[in-house]
Amino acid sequence: MLKIRIKDFIDKQIENLEEFDYEIQTGENHIYVIFNIILNKKVDKEITFKVLDDILYLHSTTYGWKPVEKGIANKYFWIEILAN
Repeated sequence: MLKIRIKDFIDKQIENLEEFDYEIQTGENHIYVIFNIILNKKVDKEITFKVLDDILYLHSTTYGWKPVEKGIANKYFWIEILAN
């Protein structure tokens, strides 16, 4: 269920963009999303997600754990995706 929720979140973010390739891996306490292609550029980028109190969080190397589903909080997803 958590894997589906994260996939839905990512698919919504990249809805009209076809230049992405990623896979989702399940860990013991977290879900890891491995991006192979971002905006047609080959990369090896991992983003970690978790759910706490039914809120989806993303771990940003700059900002730490941030909720990403409400309001403009998805900006943390894009900051992390586009960071070198």
